[in-house]
Parts: sequence; structure tokens; C-alpha cells
Amino acid sequence: MKKLTLLLAALAVIALASAPAAQAAVDGKALYDAKCAMCHGKDGVAKPMAKGSANFNDAKWQAATKVEAIEASITDGKGKMKGYKDKMSAEEIKAVAAYVKTLK
Repeated sequence: MKKLTLLLAALAVIALASAPAAQAAVDGKALYDAKCAMCHGKDGVAKPMAKGSANFNDAKWQAATKVEAIEASITDGKGKMKGYKDKMSAEEIKAVAAYVKTLK
């Protein structure tokens, strides 16, 4: 009985330790919808307040823009947009940039 209790306790510790690794990936679309869509549009078409911003669903822009450039713009800001490095984690920024690349 004592061995069974120790085994169950060990399994519980292992399960709890691995829980963060099992968390779902950051949802880039949800973050984009919450933090970006108000200016850049849910479909990637810039709204009037983001005048001068690229339309993220433009095929030429998509082809010419690497995900790393999008990450840099989100992190450091660009034009009127302030950077999000103090508001989003690096993982969240990567997730949003990857989502932007899906807008077509």
C-alpha cells in the first residue's frame, strides 16, 4: 500500500510538472482580433485610422514581407503604431505575426 501511495504521488508530481508544456499554443488570431483588428481590420484591410498601413491580405505585400519583419513591426512599432514589446510576450508576437501571414 505504501509503494502504491508513493507511486501515485510521483505520478501526480510528474503530471503537474509537465502541465505547462501541455498548454495550448498561443492563439495568434485571437490576439490579432483583440489587439490589431481595430486598426488593421479583421480581414487585414487597414481601416481609415491606419492610413498608410499596408493591407495585410494584399498578395504583393504578403509575398514581399517576411514574418520576421512583421514581428519587428509588432515589437518595435512602425509609423503611428507603438511597439507591443511591453504588452505582449515574444511568443504572442510570433503568433500574431504568423497569423498575419495567413491573411490572403
